Amino acid sequence: MDRRTFLATTGSLATLAVTGCLDGDDGSTTETGTGSPPDTPTDTPTDTPTDSPTKTLQNASFESELAGWTVGKDLPEDPNNAGQPVDSDVRTTNEVAADGETALALEIDGSADDGTVWVQQNVDLSAVDTLSVAGYRDQESFNEILKVAAYAGPVPEQDLTEADFDTAEHLADHEGWKPYEYPVEHDGEGLIAVGVSIVWETTAVGVLDDVRLE
Repeated sequence: MDRRTFLATTGSLATLAVTGCLDGDDGSTTETGTGSPPDTPTDTPTDTPTDSPTKTLQNASFESELAGWTVGKDLPEDPNNAGQPVDSDVRTTNEVAADGETALALEIDGSADDGTVWVQQNVDLSAVDTLSVAGYRDQESFNEILKVAAYAGPVPEQDLTEADFDTAEHLADHEGWKPYEYPVEHDGEGLIAVGVSIVWETTAVGVLDDVRLE
């Protein structure tokens, strides 16, 4: 990934999203991939550490915004702004939710036709067989704009990159909420991460929620 810039910040959040945009206070959604969810911008560091694994997943439905999670990004260079990564944002939204009242919204500028953003958390994966996350879509579409990005395994020696994620599932193959499941083969202290990868030259927002380890 020669052109990529990796960024990481800490924060608080929870689920999987829309390949469109969430509008303002009326709770409506649009089909286009431009715009962004309202609510609380949380793509900034907090004092919540995530380097020590916990026995159970913390804040799995993002009801406490991004508490317990760390934001990660693997982004290409902006073709319109040399030397800078494409724009992205990670925040929570209360426009839609699979569990509780809050979900995770991840936005990427797809002008470079590439890029991945996610949230991650260190957790004990002993006796865990499956990572699941719910993804939202306002209506089904055959256009593949965003893919679900998931990782569950050992803590890597270096930061996660897009290549570490399972991106086999795309986020527009359904209407409403859909759970996505991934096998967990690592046993012991590990890392889980959920997010989205963009594969279309547009700005898009993905919404995720209800992260589970079973």
